[in-house]
Amino acid sequence: MKLVCLGDSLTYGYGVPRRDCWVSLCAERTGHTLVNRGITGDTAGGMLSRFGRDVLNERPDRVLIMGGANDIFLTGSDLRARADLGALVHQSVAAGIRPMLGLPIPLSPALVPPPWTELTDFFALEPVFRAYRDWLLRFAGIFRIQTVDFSLPAFAPPEGMRLYLDGLHPNQEGHRLMADALCAALPPIHL
Repeated sequence: MKLVCLGDSLTYGYGVPRRDCWVSLCAERTGHTLVNRGITGDTAGGMLSRFGRDVLNERPDRVLIMGGANDIFLTGSDLRARADLGALVHQSVAAGIRPMLGLPIPLSPALVPPPWTELTDFFALEPVFRAYRDWLLRFAGIFRIQTVDFSLPAFAPPEGMRLYLDGLHPNQEGHRLMADALCAALPPIHL
């Protein structure tokens, strides 16, 4: 099976070696072909604009779509992310590619470094992130889209704080847990 993972820095693997990113780890463990199409800082709109190049051109069986965090950081709202993620799912279905939605890890605002906190009030955005996650779950349920929940109990504070680089991105151990979640959601390869 070929799976394109379309997303932002959480998909790209910001701050960890490429071989230690959850996408690479899952490919190694499962034997499936996983293509990492994460771009650090990208928005759901950016993902939508590169859908043809990064997904359709790869001719995958499935696409895992995870994004929207940067939309929320930049606008304080999840409305744009909802619209663009919905469009990505429907374009996938129209192209005959089975979509999956990734539910991102939770925000840990206490760990976000000062330069970023000058741009955005991450504490104030926590309810927006929770509402967005709830919306993703409702959307997936209505349209029968498989989800991969990366928001694992292990990321819950205070113990989960050890899994972050900076309150937004997981460290290598966090990526291993994310890989576990995706591996569990993929079908085994039959020889």
